[in-house]
Amino acid sequence: MTLPTGPFPPATAPTAQPWSGVPQPAPAQMPRLDPHTGLPTGAQYRDLAYHRLALSDPKHRRWSPLAEGGALFIGIILISIGFFVLTVIAMLIAGGEDLFTQIGTGDMSQMDMTNPWILLFMFGSVAIWLPVSLLVRLLLRPRPVGLIWSVTGRIRWKWLWLTMAVATGVFVVLYGLTMVAQMAWGAPDAAATTMAERHPLWWLTLLLAFLVVPIQCTAEELVFRGYLAQSIGRWLKNPAWAILLPAPLFMLGHMYDVWGQLSVLWMAIVTGFLTWRSGGLEAAISLHVVNNMVVTVTTVLWPVQVTDAEDASVGLLGFGTIFVIELVYAGIVLLLLKRGKIAVTRRAVVWPKKDQDAWYDQVRAAYAAQAAQYAHQVPFANTAPHGVPGGNLGQPQPYGQMAPVGQPAPYGQPAPYGQSAPYGQDAPAGQFGQPQPYDQPLPQLVPVTIPATMAYARSEQINSDGSLRLVPSDGLIAYAAPEQEVIPGTDPPVYAHPVVWMARADSAPAPEATEARTPESDA
Repeated sequence: MTLPTGPFPPATAPTAQPWSGVPQPAPAQMPRLDPHTGLPTGAQYRDLAYHRLALSDPKHRRWSPLAEGGALFIGIILISIGFFVLTVIAMLIAGGEDLFTQIGTGDMSQMDMTNPWILLFMFGSVAIWLPVSLLVRLLLRPRPVGLIWSVTGRIRWKWLWLTMAVATGVFVVLYGLTMVAQMAWGAPDAAATTMAERHPLWWLTLLLAFLVVPIQCTAEELVFRGYLAQSIGRWLKNPAWAILLPAPLFMLGHMYDVWGQLSVLWMAIVTGFLTWRSGGLEAAISLHVVNNMVVTVTTVLWPVQVTDAEDASVGLLGFGTIFVIELVYAGIVLLLLKRGKIAVTRRAVVWPKKDQDAWYDQVRAAYAAQAAQYAHQVPFANTAPHGVPGGNLGQPQPYGQMAPVGQPAPYGQPAPYGQSAPYGQDAPAGQFGQPQPYDQPLPQLVPVTIPATMAYARSEQINSDGSLRLVPSDGLIAYAAPEQEVIPGTDPPVYAHPVVWMARADSAPAPEATEARTPESDA
């Protein structure tokens, strides 16, 4: 099942309100959209599997996984250091010097896992990855953030609880049968069945397990089956790479013997496969949580006295049990997916960066061509604009009327802003700041290419005659079209007036040095 996210119905553009007295330019010859998809050149709809979801972000870049992965690694290191420092301080205050000895060995078989503080340290040090992962995702993309959970952009709670119930049932049945078979035919040693003494607060350990272990498992899945898989999926299309490459890293993060490491590696492969096949982390989280809870609860309720490394090992039988349990669980999940009620891919628009750049170059070229045509109609041409009396450039206007910009005013009238005053008059204050001597020529208005940051303007930025309020103006003069259109690449669509003509005085700075706010930058 594919989650439909497009194509989207076209938005209704606002009614154009042309300004009186402003010439209407011909529409810019924009690059043609694909007639079948309605998308720009290079953009296409794709059904993305979970490991490829980051490609749906239009700001995705080839180097993005390196930046995001580096930020995640640094964030985990920093918060782990803070967590360790706080734990040490708490242990010193509580007088738990023996805890340092147990944790310092790095051997879980030498730790009293019925001690609530040891459990809180071991599982809590991983649980803190969860907020770090989500924060880094929020700050550095891809967007939306919820794509880290599933192809729907959120946690599918019904699917999570269903797979959790399946995993619990499979573990209880098969793990229980294994225990019965061991007691019936295994004849275990006396040393292996010697019960260890439980910590006085073992009940608190059990309570903390139900609170912390699910968060710890979710954090590990988010990092290894979420972050790493989606980072690899940006570069490598085959899902096998996203499944297999993070698995050894996950295995090396667990301090077990060879059989324990193989059990962890197998679980990493199974959860990676289910994440890709189901389109989300829910099935993997369920398996991980139930597995860890079964081990933790069994350890707390029936602690076994360990005398050597062989007693601490899960052994071949333990590995075989885990292998079968997780294989059966994966088979049931695949059967549930065949019902077709779970979205496993996401239909999204994928638009590579090079195609975006080529498209916007064509858009800017179209507006430049429109500007060249429009320049002959605006008030800087040889004739006065429509609706304004007057003759050709250099001819006086009728007495009592203001001359348009670019033409001299009659004697006795002030000149428009930015133009020289007639012979014998001083320019009013604010016209480039200085009086214009009679023997100096008018400043030349040089048409310039409209920069991308000033290609669109909001309605409130436009005067009644179509000119822009540039902030700061720096001698720039620009006009926008009266019609609004959709800014390319905006979703949801943003409407604005395209800037169709821009010029500057020959002494003014280039428009690239002028800062202006556009609807696209605000969006």
